[in-house]
Amino acid sequence: MDREEFRQKRIECRKQLLEKIIDTFKSLHPVAIHQFGSGTTGFKDEFSDIDIWITYEDDKVDDMLKQLSNIFRDIAPVLIRHHSKSWSPVGGSANSVIHDTEFGPFVVDYYISKLSETVIKDDSKILFGDDSLKRGIWRLNKEVDKNMHDSHTLKKDVDLLLDLIFISIKGIVRKWVGDDFVNILRTVHKDLRKRYDRKIKRRRISLSFRSDYRLLSDLYHIANKNQRRAISKIRRYAKQVEALHT
Repeated sequence: MDREEFRQKRIECRKQLLEKIIDTFKSLHPVAIHQFGSGTTGFKDEFSDIDIWITYEDDKVDDMLKQLSNIFRDIAPVLIRHHSKSWSPVGGSANSVIHDTEFGPFVVDYYISKLSETVIKDDSKILFGDDSLKRGIWRLNKEVDKNMHDSHTLKKDVDLLLDLIFISIKGIVRKWVGDDFVNILRTVHKDLRKRYDRKIKRRRISLSFRSDYRLLSDLYHIANKNQRRAISKIRRYAKQVEALHT
């Protein structure tokens, strides 16, 4: 497979995934579904993620949050799901999900929000429902309650690091400049080592395939069964991308 065929297949697969996301949530009667990020203008490239904001009536949100695990699995098999309290909409939920598809993994960032707390960005795109919602800067828990912190378990922290490693693949291809993303990766890796009595090795982390493979190998030894499956899928995808783009 050459680079152009890879690009076309990824784009088509992402399109099908987005359609499944919209159809799935439409059947669950939201007030509105919005898209944000590069997807509002056609996506930057075949590596772009899907970013979705789903608004529900306030009295329906709690029930929706209880169903999220099943909903995500209905959309596509889930390799990794990282839930962040600090970046969740007020009274809602923020989840970064790596879905497994017939043409490799895709990241989807899902935001589930209460109608009374929803503030939609001006550059968002309506996909379904009421587009008369308030416009402005999204209000997140991080801004409302600065004392709210994400809880930590080995599973959650491994999931977060795997999520970042997968995201780093597009950064390698796009040749991201600056250290912002790498510093986040380094901090999460360092915190995991300290929090769990240095279960993984100290590493010199860079934005490179070599660094990613080392991190994936380290995590494999402390991962659970599902995470090991995700590691194998992410490594296979990274090898494919590396072969086509280096």
